[in-house]
Amino acid sequence: MYVPNLKTSDSEIRAIRFLSEPVKGGILPAFELTRSRKTSKLPNGSVAVRMGQLVDAYKSDKFILDLSTEEDLINDEIYKFFDEKNGYANWRRFIESFTQGGIVPCALYEEGGSKADFQRQAAGLLSTSGKIALRLSANDENASKLYNWLVEVSGTDKIVLIGNLYFIGQNEIAKYRGFASSFIDSVVGNQSPSMVALPLSSFPRSVVENGYGEDSEGEFESAEYDFFEDVKGRYPSVPLVFSDFASVHPIRYPTRGGAWVPRVDLPVGNEMVYRRYRRDDGGYVQAAAELKRQYDKELIPCWATDQIRAAANGTPGGLSPSYWISVRINYWISKVSSEFI
Repeated sequence: MYVPNLKTSDSEIRAIRFLSEPVKGGILPAFELTRSRKTSKLPNGSVAVRMGQLVDAYKSDKFILDLSTEEDLINDEIYKFFDEKNGYANWRRFIESFTQGGIVPCALYEEGGSKADFQRQAAGLLSTSGKIALRLSANDENASKLYNWLVEVSGTDKIVLIGNLYFIGQNEIAKYRGFASSFIDSVVGNQSPSMVALPLSSFPRSVVENGYGEDSEGEFESAEYDFFEDVKGRYPSVPLVFSDFASVHPIRYPTRGGAWVPRVDLPVGNEMVYRRYRRDDGGYVQAAAELKRQYDKELIPCWATDQIRAAANGTPGGLSPSYWISVRINYWISKVSSEFI
C-alpha cells in the first residue's frame, strides 16, 4: 500500500482524476479537504462542493480524509468541524453524510480539548467507518497522548497513524531518520497500529534555489525512497508504508502576481529532473520536447506521459503552472505505485 498525501486543490484533483484504475486500486490517498473555489454563487466556497468534486474524480470513497488548516484554503464550515462540542458532532455528521463505509476519517483535536470529547468523536467515527486515522506532525507534543486515547477506544488494529515530517532538504536523511525514530519510539512504542505512514517531500519551494537546479534545467535527488528504505530497515516489525506528498512541496506559500516561467518536471529513477523555458524560448513545448528527447524510452504509461508527449509534439493540453503540477503529481503517483504496489 502507498499513501500519497494531497490537498483537494484543482491541480491535485485533476492529477487524481486521470490515474489509471489499477493505480487507484493500489493506493490509499490521504486528502486534506479544502473549500471549493469562491464564486458569485458561493462567495466563501463550499466544503460539500469540494468533497463532491473529489469523490467524482476519484470514483471511490476509499481514502483517508483530513481537514486543511491553511487560512487561504478553508472557510467557516471547516472551522466549525473543529468545534469539540458533543464529541466533534459537526465533523461526525459530515462524515456520515458522505460515506458508505470506505472513508477512513481522521480524528480531530482542538488545542486544549478534552479527552471525553476526543474519545466520543473516535467512537462515533469508528461506528460509521470501521477505521480511524490519527494524522498530525511527527513532532507534535500531543502525539503520544492522542494515540493512547485512541487506542483506549478502538484498539490498535483499526488505527492508521500518520506522522507528517514535511520537507526534507538535500542530504538530510540522517536528520529525518532521527525524527522518525523519535516518533516511532515515543508514540508507537509496543502498540503498533494497522499502518504507520511518515510522509515527507523532497520537492523544494523553488527548483532554482541554491543547491537544486539552474534556470533552464536541473535535477536533484528524490530523498523519499532512501529515507523509507532506511527507516523500514531499522524498524522491520513496524507496519510502515511508503508515504509522501506526491512531489508537492508540503508547505504552501502565498502566490504573487507576475511572470512565471513554463516548466515541465519528470521523476526519473531517484531524481527529479526539469526543463524550464520562457515563452519566447518555446515554453512548455520546448521543455516537454527536451525531456521526451532524453527520456522517452523510460516514460511509464500514464496520463502524464501522454501530456508530455502531446506537448512535445506542439499541442500541450494546458498552459498554466497548475496544469503541469497535475502532470507531475500524476506521473509521480503512477511511478511510485509501479515500484511499491
